Parts: sequence; structure tokens; C-alpha cells
Amino acid sequence: RIVEITATVEQGTPQAAAIASALAAVADLPLPPGYSLYEGGTLQSLQEGRDLTRILLGLALFLVLVVMAVQYESLRNPVIIMLSVPFALTGVILGLQWAALPVSMPVWLGLIMLAGIVVNNAIVLVEFIELQRAAGLDRDRAILEAARLRLRPILMTTLTTVVGMLPLALAWGEGSEMLQPLAVTMVAGLSYSTLVSLVLVPLVYQLLGARSAPALLPDPPPRLRPPEEHGASLPARGPA
Repeated sequence: RIVEITATVEQGTPQAAAIASALAAVADLPLPPGYSLYEGGTLQSLQEGRDLTRILLGLALFLVLVVMAVQYESLRNPVIIMLSVPFALTGVILGLQWAALPVSMPVWLGLIMLAGIVVNNAIVLVEFIELQRAAGLDRDRAILEAARLRLRPILMTTLTTVVGMLPLALAWGEGSEMLQPLAVTMVAGLSYSTLVSLVLVPLVYQLLGARSAPALLPDPPPRLRPPEEHGASLPARGPA
């Protein structure tokens, strides 16, 4: 025999907090012999989902780092680019506090999406710095030129994503509350990471980047000298 007790969760209350409050309320409830009290399995499902999303987030960051390391054939530039990811997490925390939203499953899904999006602006900036240095500019001049010329593309790509997600983040429309945490995660994390990356990535590149510019083309082959320079002369041709 089973007695099932259910309740309606107040709007704005996280499901995990509601379950914890219910278990705390019946913790000292005396039970007859042979009876036991247990939770229906929702809390366990939430915990398993969080553990899975943490693994997926770590795997996404690792794969992004591996792809960049293979393309650059070095760990210096990928590490510089990956420094923008922690600032995206800072922006997510600030955005969730501003919107008074709990950390739920859509937030973790948004973090997984951010793992591959927030590095795009840093990739554009670092790649253009490398191209400027390969063209012959020194390190500091290449950083200034890349920051000046790539500012507009970086802001355009960020604003298109942020403005597109803004109606969902503001919970406009019926049923948008379900995906609002994901949109807030994307908007806050991407915006904060972009603003910080525009200053942090050039600074870290200046500290960690090599001073000498990489060679773009191999050295030209030595010029062949005519035979006269070697002291030899061509045989004279007689009349045909």
C-alpha cells in the first residue's frame, strides 16, 4: 500500500529547492513499523541530468581546445583564446542574478552552447594578429591593427546573436518562460565575454606571444651568376 503526497510548486521556486523543503518538513515524521518514506525519483533525475551536463560541458571545452590545437599546431594561441570562456561564466552568473532565475537544466544547455560560441570572437582576433605578423608587422603593431580592423566584425557577430535572443530572454510570448534561462545564459555570457575579450585577448597575446614574426614564405633561392663571373667564357662560334 502506498500513500502518495503531491503539491503544486509556487511560481519562481526551483524544483530542487521545493523537494528539499518537502523532505525537511517530514524528516521528523514518526512512521509505524514497516513503513518508509521516500522521494518519488524527481530529485534523482535532476541530479543525474546535472552530472551529465557537467560531463558534456567539460567534453565540449576539451574538443574545442583540441580542434584549435590541431589547427594552430601549438598550444599558445588556443590557451589565449580559451581565456574568454571563464568570463562567459561570470556573465552568466550576473545575468541569472539580474533576472532572478535559478540554475536549471536550460542554463546548463546554454553553457554547453556557449562553449563553442564565445571563442569565435577571440579566434577572429588572434588569427588576424597572426596574419598581420606574417605580413611583416611587429607584435605590438599587429595587435593594434587587428584590434582596430576586427572590432566591427566582432561587434556585428555578437550583436546579431544577442539581439536575436533578446525577445526570448525577456520572456515575450506565451510559454517563453521555459526557455528564458537558456536565452539569458546566451545573452549575458556572450555579451560579457565579448567586452572582456576585446581587452584581455590582446593583452595576454602581448604577454605570451613571441616577439619575432613567423616566416610567411621560405627564403628565395640564391641567384645564379653568369659564367663570366666565374672566370670562364663561352666558346666563340665560327661562321656556319
